[in-house]
Amino acid sequence: MTQTFPCLACGAPNEPEAGLTRMACSYCGANLTIPEAMQIKEMPKVDKSFTKAESDSWVEIDAPEMLRKSQPIAIGAWNLFAMWTWLKWLIPTCFVLLMIGCIILAIVIFSF
Repeated sequence: MTQTFPCLACGAPNEPEAGLTRMACSYCGANLTIPEAMQIKEMPKVDKSFTKAESDSWVEIDAPEMLRKSQPIAIGAWNLFAMWTWLKWLIPTCFVLLMIGCIILAIVIFSF
């Protein structure tokens, strides 16, 4: 639950802003002094600046280089997939042709 204090000019409720002792009324703009018991400590500021060493590891910055390095791997994977799809057709066909050849050979040998 947030605490509010009334504006001395218009009576509207105001929430104290962090780190301030004075503020403007959010309704009428009157200059208000925040009661000492309601003053909120300001949250510490976080430094969001990055050094060169930290920014070098960002994926967005390294993405083009990572794509260049992974391209041969992707090409190899695609080639293996293409070979597999070709072999899954070729191997059964070879077995069928071998079986037909054996049957024809058996018929020719036993017919004489």
